Amino acid sequence: MTFDVMKGIGILLVITDHFFNWNHPILGRVINSFHMPLFFIIAGYFSRPFTTIEDAKRCIRKYAKRLLPAFVLTQVFIILWDVLMAVSESKGWGPVIRESLTLFWADPHGPQTPWGQLSIGVVWFLLALFLAKCALLFISRLGGYAIPISILLALGAVMLYRVFPYSIWCISIGFTALPFVTLGWWFRTHIVPKWVIVSCIGCWIAALCFSHLVMYDFEWGCFPLDFLGACGGTFCVLLLSRLICSKTAPAARLFATLGIWSLAIMCFHDIETHCHIGNHVMALIPVSFPVWTKYLFRYVLTIAVAAIAVRLPLIKKVFA
Repeated sequence: MTFDVMKGIGILLVITDHFFNWNHPILGRVINSFHMPLFFIIAGYFSRPFTTIEDAKRCIRKYAKRLLPAFVLTQVFIILWDVLMAVSESKGWGPVIRESLTLFWADPHGPQTPWGQLSIGVVWFLLALFLAKCALLFISRLGGYAIPISILLALGAVMLYRVFPYSIWCISIGFTALPFVTLGWWFRTHIVPKWVIVSCIGCWIAALCFSHLVMYDFEWGCFPLDFLGACGGTFCVLLLSRLICSKTAPAARLFATLGIWSLAIMCFHDIETHCHIGNHVMALIPVSFPVWTKYLFRYVLTIAVAAIAVRLPLIKKVFA
């Protein structure tokens, strides 16, 4: 249950950052310093090396079946929404063309086109995780060399991005996530000394003061301080999750449920931020609301829609 609680806390931090960092930049700085590495580390913890080539193929098919349908479903829904807006509100077909191209380009920060920038938004995580887990299958066979090799590949991806500022199908950003996935895999079979945990938490505090990490934007202010700091933030969430599980069973069940729904919440959060469904709903109410109320409504709506989706017969298969 601890890992589900961690994912529950993590997904709440994701949408909190996106909805409220505009008014609380320090909050956004803290969350960005570790919230995506947290998910990569957890995913790595449940990864394993392959035994045969056929086993590797089975693992890759399993990862693809788990992650790619959610990405495609999210993008297709956004395209259908843009089609609806083009037909009902005569907003033109530019957004439809842009999102259709984005589905195949699949880049967090794609090129500018006559129809706008090709950006897949929040669901970049799904493609990056798919690539990182597939890469881990092979470098994990190198044993103790896996971690330094994953770091070298990540640094290479960051430098490549400086020359070629695109990450088609999240290839570059997937390699920057690889060290976190590799560390998660390593943590499963090794006991982490307390001094390492304390040191990483110290690095996290230092990174918050003197550096800046945003994986989505390829912003690594000071490597390896950012990297170790992200691990420190993840350790803090781990300790908090253990405390919640041991002291408050109702809260543990709530966060664990959100963790189980985290994939659906992430996808519907991406849909909501693109389509502004919450704003459309609130526009039907003849009352003037403060800005923070609108964001809070969108926040709650995202979780509510995801909770409904995971119970629908066809859609729940994508997120189960």
